[in-house]
Amino acid sequence: MRATSMILAAALAGAALPVHALDIRDLPIAKAPETCPHEGPGFVRFVPGGPCTRISGRVRAEVGTPVPARPGAGLDGAARGVVGGSGRVAIDTRTQTEYGPARAYIRLGTGR
Repeated sequence: MRATSMILAAALAGAALPVHALDIRDLPIAKAPETCPHEGPGFVRFVPGGPCTRISGRVRAEVGTPVPARPGAGLDGAARGVVGGSGRVAIDTRTQTEYGPARAYIRLGTGR
């Protein structure tokens, strides 16, 4: 009961605050990132004068029906399907420093 009254009180407090409409004409226009051809294909610079970054990855999905050694190979006799997936994302950032080139690289993956 106490949680319900707290949620109700928060909703009433939020409803009492003034609301302003957002005018889309007031929003700043974002510039397209510039390419970094000297670093290789796929590298772009999101901030003028900032580091060159490449974001890449892949996704793999599998769906199917296995061929059991005998029909109804499960303990309960039901056929089992195969569902699987994996993915990977890599972020490569390169910049020039007064000591020479610096690079940061990270790759995260799941599945196979």
